[in-house]
Amino acid sequence: MSKNIEMICSVCSGSLILAEAGLLNGKTATTHHLALSILKNKWPRIQVENNKKVVKDGNIITSGGVSSGINMALYLVEKLFNNEIAKRTAKVIEFDSYTDGDTMEK
Repeated sequence: MSKNIEMICSVCSGSLILAEAGLLNGKTATTHHLALSILKNKWPRIQVENNKKVVKDGNIITSGGVSSGINMALYLVEKLFNNEIAKRTAKVIEFDSYTDGDTMEK
């Protein structure tokens, strides 16, 4: 069923749920920095990215801790609309650290 969904997103350790469901096998993903080693050790078929707040691989987007979820949401705004709207949204919510370089796409 996950192949029929346009996008599946997780914030923080939600990637562990996606991993347990088998949705991250063979994919690149990230999670909260305190859960990175769990993701690496328990699911060796996942390529874990330590240095990105947001990772998109196919139709699955994972993000680090809670504030990284804001980066993920702004990334989605950028992809669904455009970069200008994403930056304007970031400004309205006073989220100054959004840059499109925070996301790794595969």
